[in-house]
Amino acid sequence: MRRMMRWSAWLCVSLMLWTFAAESTHHHPNQTEAATCTICVAAHSATPAATSTPEIAFSTIALLHDEDAQASAPVSSFDLEIRGPPSL
Repeated sequence: MRRMMRWSAWLCVSLMLWTFAAESTHHHPNQTEAATCTICVAAHSATPAATSTPEIAFSTIALLHDEDAQASAPVSSFDLEIRGPPSL
């Protein structure tokens, strides 16, 4: 099993290097073939620039009415009689 994984890893690395070499060294005898080549089109295409920025509009959706909140936690007599840690 280990030999099979090592062989497949070397195959993948080899295919990647051959693809890199083929893409970087290929050429076309005339310009019309280069225009239809997918590798050349992808290599020479520029990222489209943004033509305009969208206008940002802020509007009020709702008003926040805040009120004073008071926390009320029930205190039982058992909570006040918690025993401390044991002494050695």
